[in-house]
Amino acid sequence: MSVKPVIILAETLPLGLKANFAAVLGMSLGQRHPELVGADTPTQDQEIVPGITTVALPILSAPAETLGTLYEAAAELPVRLAYMEAAFRARDYTDYTARIAAAPLADHAPQAILLAGPRKAVDRICGRLPLLR
Repeated sequence: MSVKPVIILAETLPLGLKANFAAVLGMSLGQRHPELVGADTPTQDQEIVPGITTVALPILSAPAETLGTLYEAAAELPVRLAYMEAAFRARDYTDYTARIAAAPLADHAPQAILLAGPRKAVDRICGRLPLLR
């Protein structure tokens, strides 16, 4: 799959949460599309370095209130993942799934999203967003 993935984080999140949410979404992308993770590579002395992503994964920033709109705009992309506020508030994964199931998608507030698809389509949705600083 030839894709351009991007992670978009709510700009008001504390730095630690930004790092955590980006890591969670990156793990989800790798699980859904393992072909985006390269092969393990041996060093000269035959130590194995595990594979990392084979595609760039820019981390962008946006106002929190726009993440839902960006997520909706990406409905036709092949990959659309979200770290919803329910995940932040949940005690464990069972609690998270119960919170997600208890409300329609429109009632969930994304705190971070990952979009991936054809470059032009992804750029159309988030091409003007700044890199995370």
